Amino acid sequence: MRFAQAHKTTSYAMVMAAYLALVVGGGVSPIIGGLGFLGLIGSWWWEPPRIRWETWAMPWTIASILVLLWTVVRAIAGGDYLGIGGDFLVWLVVAKAFQRRAAKDWQQLYLLSFLMLVAGSVLNPDLSYGVFFLVYVIAATWALILFHLRREMEDNFLLKHADDRASERVEVRRILESRRIVDRRFFVGTGLVSLGVFLAASVIFLTIPRVGMGFFFRSRAGLSMAGFSDGVKLGGHGRIKGDTTIVMRIGIDARYQGRNAPYIHWRGVAFDTYSKGAWTRTKQAPRTQAVTDYPERGKERRFLVYDRGAATSDVIDLALRQAIRQDIWLEPLDSDVLFGASMPAGFQVDAAITPRRRDNQHNDEIRVDHRASIKYTVWSDIEPPPANRLRTARGPLPYGYALYTMLPRGQITPRTYELARQITAGLDNDYDRASAIQKWLTSNLTYTLDLADPGEREPVDFFLFERKKGHCEYFASAFVILARAVGIPSRNVNGFLGGEWNEYDDYIAVRAGDAHSWAEVYFPGEGWVTFDATPPSEVDRLGRGGNGAFDKLRRFFDTMRFQWSKWVVDYDLFQQLSMFRDVGGAFRDGASWLKSLVTGTWAFAKRHWRWVAVVAAPLLVVAGVWWRRRRRRHPRPRPEPRPRQHIRSPLASTYAAVLARLAKRGHVRDPGTTPRELAAELEARGVPGAAELSELTELYYIAEWGGHAPPEAVDRAHQLRRAIETALADAARRAGVA
Repeated sequence: MRFAQAHKTTSYAMVMAAYLALVVGGGVSPIIGGLGFLGLIGSWWWEPPRIRWETWAMPWTIASILVLLWTVVRAIAGGDYLGIGGDFLVWLVVAKAFQRRAAKDWQQLYLLSFLMLVAGSVLNPDLSYGVFFLVYVIAATWALILFHLRREMEDNFLLKHADDRASERVEVRRILESRRIVDRRFFVGTGLVSLGVFLAASVIFLTIPRVGMGFFFRSRAGLSMAGFSDGVKLGGHGRIKGDTTIVMRIGIDARYQGRNAPYIHWRGVAFDTYSKGAWTRTKQAPRTQAVTDYPERGKERRFLVYDRGAATSDVIDLALRQAIRQDIWLEPLDSDVLFGASMPAGFQVDAAITPRRRDNQHNDEIRVDHRASIKYTVWSDIEPPPANRLRTARGPLPYGYALYTMLPRGQITPRTYELARQITAGLDNDYDRASAIQKWLTSNLTYTLDLADPGEREPVDFFLFERKKGHCEYFASAFVILARAVGIPSRNVNGFLGGEWNEYDDYIAVRAGDAHSWAEVYFPGEGWVTFDATPPSEVDRLGRGGNGAFDKLRRFFDTMRFQWSKWVVDYDLFQQLSMFRDVGGAFRDGASWLKSLVTGTWAFAKRHWRWVAVVAAPLLVVAGVWWRRRRRRHPRPRPEPRPRQHIRSPLASTYAAVLARLAKRGHVRDPGTTPRELAAELEARGVPGAAELSELTELYYIAEWGGHAPPEAVDRAHQLRRAIETALADAARRAGVA
């Protein structure tokens, strides 16, 4: 590749990598990102002889000023300074790419690309940032080296005239068009060096104590989904069941792993009040009761108290003894609720995460401020109590639980009440009556995402008697309305159901399309129990994930994104300490294994030493014969005699001592001055002892380059040295120097 072409290509690769690291994450407007990408591509051909730089300098300056003013107005009006700043940075990069006519323009373009890379670390939390960052590191190494070489060439081959405008470049074009300056070895070698620097930086990143990105950017915008919300409005909109956006990733016990594991309800929000086709959470609902403890530094656990009379220690012991543990990595959502399997018994979060006020936590929900992705732990008793226990559950409702049996006056139609009585006729306990309602809904109504407007009619009545089909929110709402109509305490719940199993990292990936609604029924002494009235055949359109090559590849890339988020974006001191513990444990396990291997081998050899000797002796003989033949075939070369070190002659030592005395008196020899030139210079200046130095210099030349000096020459050199030192001392005394 020609040198000029190599510099231009690597520079554009560097800028484009930084640009994509900023834009791909979605922090920059898609329209601006697309236009900027096209602009960078178009700037490749924007250079002489196609255009003249001078003609376009003023238009670009005016356009940049107008864009700056528009950016300031947008920032003041919208308040999104980071995103708008990213948009303006895109404009600056494109504008500079169209004006890269001198070395300073390339330098400014490199600086802007670095700023884009820094901004992308905030605006792009996805795995793509890591890929583009690696490309940037390698391309920047190439581009900066070639830029330095190009600038040196242009400066050294610039022939200056009296008039700067008449300056001309001598042979620069021929050098820039040369194919011999850089070749494949240059790119491979520098690329490997860059890769090594990147790996070293990664090690430093993982080892230096730090806090996670989430500590600084807790206000990152949440993920908005049509499949889950903090409120339910029947007939408002359908659920997007095909959305595969990952909402959370869950590590769980082995019995719930795999593609054929049972489906789990991931509970989030519960609603207590129904009115005019909408479910809401009210302040009159019972507040969430929880017991808090701190199992380790920086961790806080909250165990839900469903039995209001239980002791604190009993609640914690029961939860940890019977519940299934889940490690959940939750993406930022518009909702601040934490999810858990079935009816969660306890939550463990970082103590630094801000909990919501107690008066904002109702219906056994746990809410924290997590506008950034977080990792927490949940314990849940996933399996419901046995049916015989639920049938015999009796007792008064806890304080405030009467709200879960109430229906709005005058809104529920008489035929809805009558249907509830017909379904539960002859049944004497809440479990059988709730099961009958669930069976009737799944058997007589069908599932659909195509909604019909009920108009002025009550939505649940319209669903039960006219439309007779709907999505999960209709089934859950109808179940709760029918249950409350016969006095069963129940409530509507929103969350997720199921998820895709990821075999590469053993976790369940819950998607936005897994959003689901169901119901919970309260049984005195047993707590809340899940009842899902949606037909099972239609409950999960996405499924557990396919086994095709494309599905496996998609899950593999999701694993990579997950690891990137866990170990880079949200990597903090707690994860760092955990990593150190894992590494230390691996070393201990390896050392233990090696020790047991050596000990076992030695014990075996001691017990069966005869057989070991029989086997080892022939092997040693064969090895010895092979080694001897190899020595004969490839004898070791004799080492080259070491060159004798140059031994300074006595005359040269005398001359060196005289130079040192002269230097002490201020007559220092310049490195570019020969001994004869020094002697002539000192004699011309009238330095005392200069004549003797001239004679000593000639003797020095004879000794160093004329062969061996006779003994009388050495004696004469000593005499001359004493004469020079005496002359210098006398001159110093006359000048008043001690």
